[in-house]
Amino acid sequence: MIRTIGCFIVTALFVSVAVGQTTIRLEAEDAGLIGNVRAVRPRQVATAPTSQLVREKFSGDGFVTGIQTEADKVIFRVRDVKAGLYSFSYAYTATSAPKAVNIRVNDLLMFSYLPKTDNAFRPHPAGRVELIEGDNTITFERGWGYYDIDYIELTPTKAPPPPKQITRELIDRKATREARELFAMLNDRYGKTCLSGVYSKEDADFVKSTTGQAPAIMGGDFMDYSPSRVDRVEKKNTTTDDLIAHARDGYILTISWHWNAPSGLLDKMIKGPDGKEIDARWYKGFNTNATTFDIEKTLADENSQDYKLLIRDIDAIAVQLKRFDDARIPILWRPLHEAEGKWFWWGAKGAEPYVKLWRLMHDRLTNHHNLHNLIWVYTGGLDYAWYPGDEFVDIVGLDAYPPDVRDPLGEFWDLVRTQYSDRKMLALSEFGGVPDIDRARRHGVYWLYFASWTGQAGPQKMKPEELKAIYTSPNVENRKQ
Repeated sequence: MIRTIGCFIVTALFVSVAVGQTTIRLEAEDAGLIGNVRAVRPRQVATAPTSQLVREKFSGDGFVTGIQTEADKVIFRVRDVKAGLYSFSYAYTATSAPKAVNIRVNDLLMFSYLPKTDNAFRPHPAGRVELIEGDNTITFERGWGYYDIDYIELTPTKAPPPPKQITRELIDRKATREARELFAMLNDRYGKTCLSGVYSKEDADFVKSTTGQAPAIMGGDFMDYSPSRVDRVEKKNTTTDDLIAHARDGYILTISWHWNAPSGLLDKMIKGPDGKEIDARWYKGFNTNATTFDIEKTLADENSQDYKLLIRDIDAIAVQLKRFDDARIPILWRPLHEAEGKWFWWGAKGAEPYVKLWRLMHDRLTNHHNLHNLIWVYTGGLDYAWYPGDEFVDIVGLDAYPPDVRDPLGEFWDLVRTQYSDRKMLALSEFGGVPDIDRARRHGVYWLYFASWTGQAGPQKMKPEELKAIYTSPNVENRKQ
């Protein structure tokens, strides 16, 4: 997502801050400006990629614009401060699509997400930062680029308290004893420890050999049980058998479903908007760009062939889920994930059909198939419009692949916790690498569990000493061996 073009250097200017100041405000026009970045003074025009925009309601003498390339940076130097935790915010404009911004606090790279704004600068809370005694630097890097900065603010603070115990009641009033017991255990742990997790046996073995610890959670995927894949997969599918064996070994199970579209698979290589080839063959059928299946149209006509195929697919997965139910094994059931990104067909048509599909699946599995061993995990983004509703969700998950795995994700924790008002427990349902749980705790971030993705996007991404430090932390709970 980050592109590089040529740059030129502007002499850096830095701002000093007096010791003891309650709130520190640093103006961007007085910061160090690197590359194409430039300061704009009052009544001057800021150049945007496609138009001329006059920025409004800025503080100080002006603001900064021109953050467009990987080489462009805005460097704030915070001098003579006390070590500790600071509430961090900044004022910005981003008049095009929402932006992802990279902010480097000394050597820690943090990820920030900006909603679309008008021409006026808007303050944006970005969690908390840890500053060292003396001088610190806070550097804005490109991220997705094309945003303007007015100022940053830092206020000494303490970490927010851990969340309260939510409820021991599952949304399914007929939930099995095992599901109720697992949910009660999770409630007992919430805000106290973070359960560790992986998505493959290979990664669990890697964690064990590296750290001496075994993850508490084992993940799996029902992808190859999708009817549009079954006839094409030559290798015998043992996913359910393997996961049942893992459960009997003491793992908590979380299961996703990369649902191959019920129909309309392109099954070929295609050209993307940039002219590059995209793999849209049958095994990529869960991706929006690999199918013509239209979930909005399908749900609008219950007599259509596609609707019947949709139900057929849910029923096929119910067969597998029933095996866990028969074995008295509860599941952290995580279907229809990452819909808000729209890269999967179940989210391609927006929030309304997605919510309708979630509720349809919930009704079909719970009431038609009488599956009561499921703890429903909604993996969403930051737009509350996609949320299926409290009566259809037990746990809210966030999937995160931050540029720096040490990022405590405080900004996102604060936002999601506010959205759900401590009504639901929050988890890192998928993570690229292994999160720094000790750092997260210092920032007041209390995920219920994390589940690392696989291979080099999971535990194997980490240095051995980093992985061992996380898995042996008193803040992390592993599988009892």
